[in-house]
Amino acid sequence: MSIASIEQSFATEQVKPMRKLSKIPLAAVAFAASVGFPVLCHAEEADLVPAEEIENTYRARQQGGELFRAEKYQEAVPYLTFAAERGFKGAQMQLGQIYFRGLGGVEQDLVQGIGWLGVAASGKTNPRTKKVYERARENFPKEQDAAVQNVVDSFIENYDGRRTRVTCDHTTVGGHTKRVQCRFIDESNYPSINVRG
Repeated sequence: MSIASIEQSFATEQVKPMRKLSKIPLAAVAFAASVGFPVLCHAEEADLVPAEEIENTYRARQQGGELFRAEKYQEAVPYLTFAAERGFKGAQMQLGQIYFRGLGGVEQDLVQGIGWLGVAASGKTNPRTKKVYERARENFPKEQDAAVQNVVDSFIENYDGRRTRVTCDHTTVGGHTKRVQCRFIDESNYPSINVRG
């Protein structure tokens, strides 16, 4: 999909939650089903995020990251989607890059790409993520600024981690952000959780 061809997508300036936009939503559902867990647990549905969802998210993030680094982008998408939908910034950044650039045979989707890059660059994140997002924004004509911002705002609203009780912090060394680490707020309630990273 080219920048010119998304004008119609942006024309309405309405973006629905990712489940409506996603071209591969069933992959994340299949992953969740394969490990025997519901697709998404919102904080309002339970007091604590279940330990199984926390463990499954860490596994998906790890597997997706490994596949991304191995340049197996199509295989990485369902795992990264699983973690990205829960608010993990590294997965959001990688997923955004895959869609924005159309990596490894994944169909280029600038709407999903800029949405994922935008949510990854929001809040506590590292400067590199913000630079990648800013460079991606430069690919859109100025007259699409409001529509692009609407897409990004929708992704932030749906996937910044508040609904899934995920928080992200960064460590700094010498005044520079070195690493952003996301975690479930509730994971300390489960001392037996053994999948971290």
